[in-house]
Amino acid sequence: MTKKTNRAEKWTLEEKLEYTKRVIEKSDNVVCLSGIGVVMECGALNFNRDDVAYRIEEEYDRCPEEIMSSVFYNVRMKQFYEFYKTELLNTKLNPTATYDALRKLQDAGKLKACITYNIYGLAGQLGIENVYELDGSIHNNWCSKCGKTFPMEYLRDYDGVPSCDACKGPIRPGIRLHGERMRNDLLTKAANACAEADVLLVLGTNLFDDMVQFAVNHYQGDKLILVTKHDHFTDKAADIVIHEYVKEILPKIVP
Repeated sequence: MTKKTNRAEKWTLEEKLEYTKRVIEKSDNVVCLSGIGVVMECGALNFNRDDVAYRIEEEYDRCPEEIMSSVFYNVRMKQFYEFYKTELLNTKLNPTATYDALRKLQDAGKLKACITYNIYGLAGQLGIENVYELDGSIHNNWCSKCGKTFPMEYLRDYDGVPSCDACKGPIRPGIRLHGERMRNDLLTKAANACAEADVLLVLGTNLFDDMVQFAVNHYQGDKLILVTKHDHFTDKAADIVIHEYVKEILPKIVP
């Protein structure tokens, strides 16, 4: 991504909001990239934050990346599920106005796809379609032996390592663990969606994010809108940058 220099850098927040709203009004193909900041505003943890990572290491004697790896899952399944249930499945999330705005954008026929690394499945549960969850979802789980599927609640409430009620095989969580490849079919769909988009709406992350870089590499347009709370050295590669909470901004720019 190259640095952009344009007059929008000196615009006021109100000018950015008005311009962005007009861009979206004229668009008929918006693709949303939903980052960690979107679910953090709902109450999710960011395991990459120093304070969260330090707490995890103190409580579990392992860093989050190690616990959430395919190797750890396969050799220490009991410890994996202790962490997984406590730190992810018992997380209480409160959906924000961000999802209402995305659904409104979809109902207007403008939002064509939502691409995310977030694993909590909020977008799909709240009625948003064409969600490409590149890291999977806590709601899609299956028996490693017979393939029977199970909801998140079954894993969360199971005493010990969750096993299949049909064949007693271990249940595989439906998220991508560290060390595993992303699904090629999802990557292809996400790439095609970005290539066809006229507006790329980046929410709650920065342009250094792997997901965003992947999307930008396929995006053919010139309307890359970034809404995120914190600034980053890659910000100027976007056409419009708004440093505010997504839940406060998105309802204001969706027509």
